[in-house]
Amino acid sequence: MVTADYLAKIRRGVRITQDDDFDEELKDIIEECRQDLVQLGVIEEKANDESDPVILGLVRCFARWKFPIDEKAAELNRGDYMILRDEIRRRLEYVVD
Repeated sequence: MVTADYLAKIRRGVRITQDDDFDEELKDIIEECRQDLVQLGVIEEKANDESDPVILGLVRCFARWKFPIDEKAAELNRGDYMILRDEIRRRLEYVVD
């Protein structure tokens, strides 16, 4: 579940104003990112923690990758996301034992 406050943060991150159709797609993107993190070994509770700034950064990069301003921005955000997700996997407080 994605809260309204968290959705607003991600919406600002991709620089899109509120739109019900867009919001539904953005919620799907957030869930897709969370599932990607869980599949990589991130604790599900952590991947869904809307108060964690590290997770917020990952979700924001993922959303910017999927909703880029332009092709170059998509490429840069994809790269940032890949680096951040590799880094989070090395942090013991985020990974499944």
